[in-house]
Amino acid sequence: RNMKKGHLMVQSTQHVVQVTIILATLLHTQHTAVVGPAEQYFLSTPQNTTVIAGYQTRLSCSVGNLVGTCQWTRDGLSLGTDRNLGGVSRYLMLGDSEEVCDLSIDPVLPTDEGVYQCQVSGGQGVRPISSEPVTLSVKCEPGHPYIVQAMEEDMMEVQKGEEVELQCQSQGGRPPAEIQWWDGEGRRIVSDVTEHVKRMEDRKTFKTVSTLKFTPERPMRIKCTAHNDQFADTKHSDVMKVVFKEKVGMGTKTLKEEESFEVKCQDNEPSDNLGYKWFINENEIISESKNILKIEHFVKAHDKSVIKCFVEDDQGNTQVIKIVQLQLTQDKEDKRKMTESRKKKGKDTGVKKTVFTCVAEEETSSEPNYIWISGKLEKTVEALDDSDKKFKCKVVEGGYDKIKKMRNKMQGIFKSVRKFRKKLNKIVKSFDD
Repeated sequence: RNMKKGHLMVQSTQHVVQVTIILATLLHTQHTAVVGPAEQYFLSTPQNTTVIAGYQTRLSCSVGNLVGTCQWTRDGLSLGTDRNLGGVSRYLMLGDSEEVCDLSIDPVLPTDEGVYQCQVSGGQGVRPISSEPVTLSVKCEPGHPYIVQAMEEDMMEVQKGEEVELQCQSQGGRPPAEIQWWDGEGRRIVSDVTEHVKRMEDRKTFKTVSTLKFTPERPMRIKCTAHNDQFADTKHSDVMKVVFKEKVGMGTKTLKEEESFEVKCQDNEPSDNLGYKWFINENEIISESKNILKIEHFVKAHDKSVIKCFVEDDQGNTQVIKIVQLQLTQDKEDKRKMTESRKKKGKDTGVKKTVFTCVAEEETSSEPNYIWISGKLEKTVEALDDSDKKFKCKVVEGGYDKIKKMRNKMQGIFKSVRKFRKKLNKIVKSFDD
């Protein structure tokens, strides 16, 4: 028993010694951690962010016990360690102290989309640290839609039964825009519509192209709209008018020079809900909107000109009603007088060249626009430039020949000046030598 009892006592003593050694080791380890350099750690880290192009965003990053230097990476590439991030004006590293390293982007562009990470370098025995990578997503509002065929003219003439094909485009959207077609009464057109989406050159945004094919049964007004799920506003294109080519015969109106005349669009009593548009040689006469077009003092320059009248209803549908070609006529007496006048001048020329001289009432560097007044050029007229400054314009008889002679004289003067300059240079050079 004594031996067993003594054995037991020895075992108990060994356990006490072991416990004492373990406690001493733990105390030593704890003491070592306290006196060593403190580790860096993140107080805040960036989060996945979605922002609309054109706005500002700020990715958060702040560090406790900062030892190293902050930097941001985008798609694995460093943006720099300076606060102005290499001089890129839209990128700044903001913060009231060195521990705050927030990344500000203002304004955000589609090309800023990518994966971002905040990194802090190590030093003085302290290891570097990095935040979790986060994604910056950029949403872009679709661009204003437009009908390609309406870029040059907002009206298309087709034959009855002819198939019409229109294209509508919207660029710069992310996500891609959805395009819809509408008629003049606000009803959506869904039949025979195809849509294609492709990436723009920046590889970040998209272009949507929608093609509409239809056979109109009546004159129509067509427009397209663009939107996507990220933006509440819907954008509208300009209206495209589709009208039928009417079989309207071309009439002829024979006129003498300086003669005044009228052209009536509708021979019957015009309706109050109709509007009128007049064109001369496919150019709209903006100031004319009535059933009757009055032209004073017909001139030779308008010989063979074609006048068209279009009628427009309250829905915006238009159709051509009248086509008239103007023709200049001369009686025998007029031709005889003209022939004698040409003989007196010494040469037969069919082109009369007119030269203007203009004196500005105010100092200006712009040039005035010249117009025919009441179908003819007045002897003295006033013109206005874009700034509403007045110019008095006067016809110079024989001005073209005068300027031509003046030009020849000036060329001779310039030659003499060049010769004199060469001689003068030789004289100066001889003095220098």
